Amino acid sequence: MSKSQLSEEQMKEIVALVIETYRKEQETQRKKAFDRRLHNTRLLLINYRGLLANSERSVYEALQCDEDVYDILSLMTGKASENEVYVESIKRSAAKTALIIEHIKRAVADYGEFCKRTGKEEELRRWRTIKRLYIDDEAWTAEQIAENEHIDVSTVYKDVKAAQKRLAPRIFGIDGVFFR
Repeated sequence: MSKSQLSEEQMKEIVALVIETYRKEQETQRKKAFDRRLHNTRLLLINYRGLLANSERSVYEALQCDEDVYDILSLMTGKASENEVYVESIKRSAAKTALIIEHIKRAVADYGEFCKRTGKEEELRRWRTIKRLYIDDEAWTAEQIAENEHIDVSTVYKDVKAAQKRLAPRIFGIDGVFFR
């Protein structure tokens, strides 16, 4: 059919269908982005202690390592000049890790303040759960938290999901906020 063969009504239907399809695709993309932020929030929390340990133990200044490290890098690469590139890369990685750690600490602290302001025991429990599972020096198990909080283990996992939704915007800013 050519354009001239379509009635005005048919053209309106096609335009409406295209607009509806576009809106659905946009909504799907928003949901996928939101799900990615939740997933990434979970990954950051799960890996927090490891990132913290890495950040605290990073060796990237020339004064912090033996000359043998440079010799090993030389043997690995065959080029002494590339050693500086590796050291700079390690230094950038350590700086990024330290920045992420500080950002997570502040996000969790802000979440804690939010929970305190609400005055809701459920919100406070969720914050304690996140801290115990992922942030505090000594890791708790879900079973230990359930026993301490006098709740079912399934409630611990529900609390984690709810807390992650509250933490995502604190970690990712506006990119962590999407309406479903």
